[in-house]
Amino acid sequence: MSRLIRAISENGGVIFSAIDSTEIVAEMERVHKTSAVTSAALGRLLTAGALMGAMLKSPDNSVTLRVSGGGPAGLVLAVADGAGHVKGWVENPVVELPLRADGKLDVGGAVGRDGTLSVIRDLGMKEPYIGQIPLVSG
Repeated sequence: MSRLIRAISENGGVIFSAIDSTEIVAEMERVHKTSAVTSAALGRLLTAGALMGAMLKSPDNSVTLRVSGGGPAGLVLAVADGAGHVKGWVENPVVELPLRADGKLDVGGAVGRDGTLSVIRDLGMKEPYIGQIPLVSG
C-alpha cells in the first residue's frame, strides 16, 4: 500500500507532504506494460497527481495533469481525486531511448520538450480551473 504523510509545523507556518508511490507505479507498470522510461514519466505524473489530489477539500473534487510534449511517448495523463484515488495513461507505453550521458533515463526525450503541462482542477463548480506551463525539460 502506498503511503502519504502530511504534517504541519507547530505554528502552522510550514506544511509538509511526502508520498511513497512505489506500489502505485508498480501497479501502473503491471497494468500498462510500460517500458522503463515511460514508467518513469507516468510514475512521476501519478505521484504528483496523488500529492495534489490529497490537497483537495472534497472527495468529489479532482485534478487532472496532462503532459503533451511532442515526444515519442505521446500524451501522458494522470487524474486524482480528493479521496486518494489516482489513475493514469500514456499514449505509447513502450518507448526505448538510450540513456542520457549521465546514465539516467531520458524522460525529457520520451515526453518531449515542445509542449505544455496542463493542470485542471475540477471543484464541482460551473467551470474547472485550468493552468498551463511550457515544458522546459524532462
